[in-house]
Amino acid sequence: MPVNSRAKGANFEREIGNLLVKDLNLNNPVKRILEQTRTKELPDLRLGRWCLECKRYGDGGEPPQDWWDQVIRASEGYDLIPALIYKFNRRPIKVRILASTINPNIQNDLITVDLLWPDFVQILLELFQKDIELHEQTYQI
Repeated sequence: MPVNSRAKGANFEREIGNLLVKDLNLNNPVKRILEQTRTKELPDLRLGRWCLECKRYGDGGEPPQDWWDQVIRASEGYDLIPALIYKFNRRPIKVRILASTINPNIQNDLITVDLLWPDFVQILLELFQKDIELHEQTYQI
């Protein structure tokens, strides 16, 4: 049976939203930005200033450059922090961010780091508590 890539992508976005709620102990859900299906350059999810693009793919190990380019375009001009969350079959969830996000001494915006999901969550908890609080304050039903 063929896999519907749109449904697979939406399911992964929901999975990541649920993981963020659980792992960050959020009171409010992290919901998909439904307008993204009609408007280009919107992220899949937002958490405070974090612009989260989620990609789930079958085989592979490294995300294509166009995935990263997409999240960069979505975050530009809005003072958002780009993060590409990706998963390939039989591999763990990983997150690509700019190295300068966790070390402001790094000036080169071409340098990225790929983190395992638990490491990304720990960085959010330790360095980006303000964004977690912003999500909890601004969430609207």
